[in-house]
Amino acid sequence: MILKNILISSLLLLFPFVPKNLCAEKNNIKPVALQNMDNQIMNAQELQTLKDKISNAASSPVLIRVLHIGDSHIKGGVFSQQFMQRLNAYYAAKYHNNLFFNFQWFCKIGTKYSDYIELAELDAQLKSEQPDLVIISLGVNDAASGSAETNFSQKVDHLITKIKKLSPYSSILITTPSDALKYNKAKGIYTPIPDLKNVVDMLIQYANEHTIAYWNLYGIMGGQYSINTWFEKKEAQPDRIHFTDKGYEILAGWLFTAFTNSMESN
Repeated sequence: MILKNILISSLLLLFPFVPKNLCAEKNNIKPVALQNMDNQIMNAQELQTLKDKISNAASSPVLIRVLHIGDSHIKGGVFSQQFMQRLNAYYAAKYHNNLFFNFQWFCKIGTKYSDYIELAELDAQLKSEQPDLVIISLGVNDAASGSAETNFSQKVDHLITKIKKLSPYSSILITTPSDALKYNKAKGIYTPIPDLKNVVDMLIQYANEHTIAYWNLYGIMGGQYSINTWFEKKEAQPDRIHFTDKGYEILAGWLFTAFTNSMESN
């Protein structure tokens, strides 16, 4: 299991340094790819506890702990780190250096929802850190491996239930998998990964039924076959599954916009 940490020390909390190039206002951070549906976090009311804690930065220093659980999309660190840097730059300016986000990401290549159900490392991390926000970015391997064909909603529920039990005050945000294709050697073309759209639909259904906040990345980026456009723009890798650094930076920008909008809406 790969666990990466970005730690903010107490000295940084008291005497923060924010690189000048990261201190842009939110409206100055412009994604370079088109969004194909409204970029928003759904069921955002379930992030109210997090929203309240962020607002406390108006009067006193606040540290927000974030745990990002995922697969190979998260392992490289670009997505999570870019998201964190944008949040810290924006909120440092907004709250006069009183608000900081500390990100940790917990990931392994090829992981599925079921892989995190019984995992002592993750259990220990949840217990010790008690994150304010847990982001779950899984699903493409559930679709590709066939794991989603059997009791997928129960597998999702097991992970959500564990998080709520071990870290009861954590807000939870599910992100759907991005579009992805697989290479069909017989036809010499890239075709949709079986069950990927079903995984997206089941995650959204689960989130709505259990009132969990979610971000539909699959829909926002354009849905089925949209990864081809990202590849043509050099924003996705030739495997039509993973993104380039540029692509992950765009995704981080989109999530940043959706997140900050949800935190600032009435």
